[in-house]
Amino acid sequence: MEKIRIGITQGDINGVGYEMILNSFESEELASLCTPIIYGSPKAATYHRKSLGYQTNFQVINTSEAAKEGMLNMINCFDEDELKIEIGQPTEDAGAAALVSLDCALEDLKAGKIHAVVTAPLNNNTIKLSNGEPFVGQTNYIERKVGEGKRALKMFICGNLRIALVSDNIPVSEIPAHINRETLAERLVVLHNTLKRDFFIDNPRIAVLSLNPHADGKEETETIIPVIDELFKRGVRCVGPYAAEAFFGASSHTYFDAVLAMYYDQGVSAFKALALNEGVNYTAGLPFLRTAPAVGVNYEQAGKDITDEQAFRQAIYAAIDAVRNRFRFDHERTNPLKKQYFEKRDDSDKLKLDQVTEEE
Repeated sequence: MEKIRIGITQGDINGVGYEMILNSFESEELASLCTPIIYGSPKAATYHRKSLGYQTNFQVINTSEAAKEGMLNMINCFDEDELKIEIGQPTEDAGAAALVSLDCALEDLKAGKIHAVVTAPLNNNTIKLSNGEPFVGQTNYIERKVGEGKRALKMFICGNLRIALVSDNIPVSEIPAHINRETLAERLVVLHNTLKRDFFIDNPRIAVLSLNPHADGKEETETIIPVIDELFKRGVRCVGPYAAEAFFGASSHTYFDAVLAMYYDQGVSAFKALALNEGVNYTAGLPFLRTAPAVGVNYEQAGKDITDEQAFRQAIYAAIDAVRNRFRFDHERTNPLKKQYFEKRDDSDKLKLDQVTEEE
């Protein structure tokens, strides 16, 4: 396949986004693996580069088609005169710029001009949507913009550690209402298919965590266990439910390809303790690929050259790997062989042809 084109959003220009981007691409190694395209501001990038003393070079292009391999490319999405940079400060101008950058990247992603998007951190509270609704996060926004009616599944990955969430950032009091059979089954099937297609794991093993501390509540007996049993019969190798404390305490996650947590803190707290500074936020379940470093905007670190860029690098690697895996998975199934068998119930023993189908 052609060299993979990775779109990169600038995130909040007053945070650590450009610091991670410029630091990651200061050497030529990362740009040799893909064709990176920043959707951002040359003015902001130059400001950060000079203030941090980086030597990272980039070329400004007008369209993604003009991107050159082996170089860091940038599409200017702004009127530079109106862009105000205030390092370390949350501002509505920075929020508006972050949204413009994200929209430009998603437009090219949906048009097939880039293969995946890696998003830099932004501040949800500084973004004002035109419809007046609150901006509740990039995953939700991306789902609405390019999801084509499908639901995003939020995952956190680091090497072989993969933790997905049934429910996201909602109040604890509302979590039980979100754990129903339909939702749980849908989340497990999406996770199963993602592991097969995006991570190229042929027969993935999934551990399901319990909602209650000792896995002995009504949610386990009435909802979680019946769903696990039913899906296992249908070819989804999911087992559990496991109490989170004992599960992670015994390093049981190392025996599985992924873990499905019931709520945000249950999964993410364990993930960040294990992944440290290399975690990646992975958006699964959508037609288009998006990854992000699992770090915040970190205003207190901005402009000080103390931010660890490893999470951003891992987000780039994860995007490249997922694009390759999807291509390989789809390519191998483009023209599937037909299987031949005799239907015993057919008295004529007429030869039957049946199209090979993928398991759910």
